[in-house]
Amino acid sequence: MSQETELKLCVAPSQATLLRQTLTTAALPQGSTIEPAGTVQLANTYFDTPDLRLHQARVALRIRQCNGQFIQTLKTQGESVNGLSRRGEWEWILTSDQLDGTLLTPLWPSQLGDVSVANLQPLFSTDFHRTRWLLLWHEPYARVEVALDQGEIRAGTNTSPICELELELLEGSEVALMAMADWLHQQVPLTPGDDSKAERGFALLTR
Repeated sequence: MSQETELKLCVAPSQATLLRQTLTTAALPQGSTIEPAGTVQLANTYFDTPDLRLHQARVALRIRQCNGQFIQTLKTQGESVNGLSRRGEWEWILTSDQLDGTLLTPLWPSQLGDVSVANLQPLFSTDFHRTRWLLLWHEPYARVEVALDQGEIRAGTNTSPICELELELLEGSEVALMAMADWLHQQVPLTPGDDSKAERGFALLTR
């Protein structure tokens, strides 16, 4: 298990190009460096029971497809304040796009004890391009993955656009995430985003 700590920021689609330019060419604070890590397409399918038992327990379960590889991810209840979130996260490589319940059993929350994989079904999906940079922040020290996601969420015939920036702490101080956000906000207007893609997907189901 790892604890995912990230800061999610909303970006106006009209500002996405400027944000890319800022992350690629702007002069960072002294001692900080940034390197591009490429762009990938991520297709994600989220699973739950028809009556949304996982969502009610604040658990997210998805299968992600990236470069022909399938990854099953379980995220458990966390907290999100002003865009900064912390939650448990587990990932497993799969050989297909089918859920593997044997991997989930040891981690399954007690309140979902009566829910089996057979009860789960795909409810919505997200499809987006992720452009990543690796950033070393000098003071306070942190190593961070910066990811700009652009695409959409789909639930039946309902859709919602994705245009957001995620700063994921790989090593170092959480304080650095806020310092990075402040610096970026000076270049491009950004707002905290407390709703995950999964939460937005569930909201589309009831639209």
